[in-house]
Amino acid sequence: MLFRFTYNIILHLSYPILIFLGIFSEKLSLFTSGRKEIFERLKSKKVNEGDWVWFHVASLGEFEQARPLIENYKKSFPKHKLLLTFFSPSGYEVQKHFVLTDCICYLPWDTQKNANRFLDFCNIKHALFVKYEFWPNHLRGLSKRKIPVYYVSSIFRPQQLFFKKYGMEYRKLLYDVNHFFVQNEESISLLNSIGIRQVTLSGDTRMDRVYDLAQNRESLDIMEKFIDHEPCFVAGSTWPEDYYLMDYFFTEPMPLKLIIAPHQVSHQAIEILEKRIKLPYAKWSSFDEKKDAKKGILIVDNIGLLAKIYHYATFAYVGGGMKKKGLHNVLEPAAYGIPVIIGKNYNTFQEAVLLHRRGGISSVKSAIEFIKTVKLWMNDEKLVRRMGENNAQFVKEGRGASQKIIDSIKSLLVE
Repeated sequence: MLFRFTYNIILHLSYPILIFLGIFSEKLSLFTSGRKEIFERLKSKKVNEGDWVWFHVASLGEFEQARPLIENYKKSFPKHKLLLTFFSPSGYEVQKHFVLTDCICYLPWDTQKNANRFLDFCNIKHALFVKYEFWPNHLRGLSKRKIPVYYVSSIFRPQQLFFKKYGMEYRKLLYDVNHFFVQNEESISLLNSIGIRQVTLSGDTRMDRVYDLAQNRESLDIMEKFIDHEPCFVAGSTWPEDYYLMDYFFTEPMPLKLIIAPHQVSHQAIEILEKRIKLPYAKWSSFDEKKDAKKGILIVDNIGLLAKIYHYATFAYVGGGMKKKGLHNVLEPAAYGIPVIIGKNYNTFQEAVLLHRRGGISSVKSAIEFIKTVKLWMNDEKLVRRMGENNAQFVKEGRGASQKIIDSIKSLLVE
């Protein structure tokens, strides 16, 4: 009771603060202003009529996990309409026109009032939440209405609040879930240890997505003109902490093309990167073949292109690992059969740990290690090929999670 009371008080007090902070932050402004339109959108799409299935994701990364599942679900249940919600604007703004769903909107702020209004209006038959998204009032609302809830591509760790002695109230949320589809055996053991048996080892649905992307490579005109068959190093989903590693390449010309795709592409974020670069560079949004094709550095200041850009890479760097808990998607470049460099903080990311163990990823702690690794790869084609093959094989072996989940849900619905 104390947990629920405290949680609801915090929600009510924090939202006006977020609205105020939105004056200074475009992302927070989108976060709050977008939620003003939720119920009008639900009405316009008639989510109260017919049979709807609700997919919820936090942001863009979780959407990529949901995407192959949505595609398989659409084939298996063609009569169901699909509702897709996002928590974060960084996912919603990029995928708000995703064609395979019938309605896309933000998740209502998780107050009891909002959750009840949302669930009373929407005619939801069952809900699928991707990975971690545990919102107490929405989950309790689904449970009270006896709407089945499935969690997919989840990973559980002993450090999580669910498994602490003082996390009993938070743990109760898990008992409202009908079934968990998890990525590893440890998650099964942890859930079993607190009495939860409705668990299936299914793997990571992202494997299906990145494998399909690698098999159906799309050409990008700017990339074709910029690299012109030269070796290419792609640094994707980068943050300012990552640039510390790359400063040498911003000041010394290299016999390869450097593509940098920052995780954030706001004016401020791009400006931070530009100030560090001392060599001639081009930007995707203003690329001019005559002026820019011969330059050595290209900044990708657009969102949604990175997964397609990786297939031009000879090798890649995936950002976020120089922060404590921020490593981004290493599976996207791995699927193209190229070696990958990451920062030092990756131990909580299962796919990175496994790929590092298999010899497809190198982790670096300093700029010196980063430079040494890139120069080694530039001069050792056999090593690059071997590491890339390890990565491609890992992704190939990991396929099939999406169909496995759909088949399981079919059997669960029959029971």
